[in-house]
Amino acid sequence: MRALRALAAALPLLMGSAGAAVANEDVLKLSRDPANVVMPSITYQGWNYSALDQITPANAKLLSLQWTLQIGLLESHEASPIVIGSTMYLISPRQNFLVAFDLSTDGVFRWEFRPTLESVPANLNTCCGSPPRGLYYAEGKVFFTAADGHVFAVDARSGEQVWRSAAGDAQKGETSAGNGLVVGRNFLTATDGYGGRGKVLAADLNTGRIAWSRTNIGPNADVGIGARFQKNYPYLAGANPAQDSWFGDSWQRGGGNASGFFTYDPDINLFFYAAGVCRPANADYRRERGKVDLNAAGQLATFHNNFCAAQMARDATTGDLVWAYTLTPQDMWSLDEQGITPLLDLDAGKAALRASANGLVYAWDRATGKLLAQPWAHSFQDIIKSIDLQTGLPAYDIDKLAFTAVADRRRVTQADPAAAARPADYTGTEVVACPTGGTRKWEAEAYSPRTKFVYAHTNNTCAATVAIAGDYKEGEPYVLLRRAAVANVPRKDVAGQATTTLSELKALDPVSRKVAWSRPMGDETRTAQLVTAGDVLFKGNNASGLVEAYDARSGEPLWSFRSGSGFSQSPITYLWENRQYVAIVASSAAPNVGVGFNTAADAAARQRRGGTTLYVFALPQT
Repeated sequence: MRALRALAAALPLLMGSAGAAVANEDVLKLSRDPANVVMPSITYQGWNYSALDQITPANAKLLSLQWTLQIGLLESHEASPIVIGSTMYLISPRQNFLVAFDLSTDGVFRWEFRPTLESVPANLNTCCGSPPRGLYYAEGKVFFTAADGHVFAVDARSGEQVWRSAAGDAQKGETSAGNGLVVGRNFLTATDGYGGRGKVLAADLNTGRIAWSRTNIGPNADVGIGARFQKNYPYLAGANPAQDSWFGDSWQRGGGNASGFFTYDPDINLFFYAAGVCRPANADYRRERGKVDLNAAGQLATFHNNFCAAQMARDATTGDLVWAYTLTPQDMWSLDEQGITPLLDLDAGKAALRASANGLVYAWDRATGKLLAQPWAHSFQDIIKSIDLQTGLPAYDIDKLAFTAVADRRRVTQADPAAAARPADYTGTEVVACPTGGTRKWEAEAYSPRTKFVYAHTNNTCAATVAIAGDYKEGEPYVLLRRAAVANVPRKDVAGQATTTLSELKALDPVSRKVAWSRPMGDETRTAQLVTAGDVLFKGNNASGLVEAYDARSGEPLWSFRSGSGFSQSPITYLWENRQYVAIVASSAAPNVGVGFNTAADAAARQRRGGTTLYVFALPQT
C-alpha cells in the first residue's frame, strides 16, 4: 500500500534500536500508525507530515464538509486536535476545557474536563492568543500545560484528572504557551512570559513530580551546563558561557522563554527547541550602557546575551544542555525565536534545521551543534551582513544598531532614517531594519520526505523602532522598545525588492538553499501547515477565512472552503474506517465590527467573524 511505503520513508528517526530505550514506547507505536495524531507535528522529528495519501492533487477538489462542532468561544484557538483510535481530543484556549469526541458518531461528546486555573493577569497572555498550543497523548493519558503554568494529566478514557503540577508562577510572569513533548517517563514543557528567565522542565508521567528544571539564561547550575556542553565557538568558551555574557545582573531579567514546539532524536536522546526573545528588547539594559563592542569584522566581542534568541539542544533524561547557538547575539530588534526545529537528514549530515525569525535558515549537526553550512535567506533581512563559520558570529550592519541615547548612537553611526520627516516623536535614535519583530513566530513548518521541501509561513516585515528607558517590575511586560513614526518604510521580498505582500507561504529547499515557490498570504497572522504523502499541503488562511489545499510540489491552489473565521493552528489529518479526514479549528478573538455599504471590498470584516468552530472534511465515499 502506497501509504505504508511512505510511512516507512517518513519515520527514520523512530526506528533506531538505540532510540527505543529512551523514547516513550507508546508514543513510538501510536505515531507509526498514520490513523493517529498523538502530538503537534505528528512525530518526534517535527515534520507535520502524514503518510496518508487518499487525498491527492487530482481529487482534492472533491473534498466536502462532513461534520462541524461549535466550541463556543470568542478566542484565538492555537492547539490542533489529536486523534487516538476512535476518539478526538480538543482543548480550548483561556479556560482550557478539554473535550473528547466520538468519531464513530461524527463528534458526539464523550466527556469534558474543566480545570480550575489560577488567576492569570490579563497583561500576561502569551504571544498571539491564549494557550495551550498543544495536546499530547501517552499511556492512556492526555497531557497539557495551561496558561497559568500548571501541567495536567487527564485520564483519556474517563476525563478524570490524574495529577496536576506547577511549572511556573503566573504572578511572577511565569506563564506557559502550552508546548511540550512526551519523552521516556517524562512530560517536557516550558515557561513563557515577559520578564524573568524562561525555563524548561520535566514532569513524571505518572505522578507529576518535577524530575528536573533548567533555565535558558544564568549560572551553569541553573542552565544545566556541565562536562557535556559543547563549546563549539570562541564566544562560548568562558567558564560561565551563559551568565558571563550579560552585563551585571541583567541575566536575571533576560527573558529567553521557550514557547515553540519541541523535537526529539531518540538515537542520541536530545530534544531541540528555541529560546525566545531577549528582555528587555532595549539592549542597553543587557550590555554596558551605550556601548557596543564590535571587532574589525563587525562581530560582537562582548555581551552576546546567551541564551536568548538561541537554538538549544538538551539531554531529554537529565535536562543538561549539550549544545546551544545564539542566533542573534545581543538582539535589539525583538527577533523572537519560537519556531520548531525539524530534524532532517541532509547530504551534509543529520541536521537540526531552523528557519529563523531573523530571516536566515540554519542547519547544525544535531549531535554536536556545529554549523553544517553557511546560513541562507528565506526572507529579506538587512541586519546580518555575513556569518563567520569559524567564530559562529554574525557581522552586523552598524547602521541597524539601537541605542537609548542619541549621543551613544552618533559615536557609532551617523545614520538617521527619521531626519527627513522628523515625526513629532523624533529622537534621533530611530532605527529602520528588516525584519523587526521577526519574520516568523511559533507557528510550525512542515517537511515532506517526498518533495524534500520545508514549508513555512513568513512575514515581509521592515519597521522603524526606538529603544526607550524604563524599569523592570516583576510580573509586568518588560519590552522598552516602541515603533517609530517613520514614513514610507517599505516591505521587501526575499530578493530585497519592495513589495506590498504582507506574508507568504513558502516552500524552502534545503538542498538547493533557496525558496522553491511561494504564495502570497493576505495578512501578518502566520499559521502552520500540514503536508501529506498525497503531495497535498493543507492550511488555514487567516486573512480570507479559507481552509486551503495546495499542490505540495508546485504550490498551485487545489481547493478551498470558506469558514467565516480566522485560523491560529495547523490542520490535522487522520484515518477512520479506512477513510482519510482533514480537521481544523477556525477561530478568532477579533471584535465583530459592523460592515457598511461603503466598507472596503477587501476588509476582513466582510470575510470573517469571531467565534470557534471545528470543521471536518473528506472525499466522497466510494
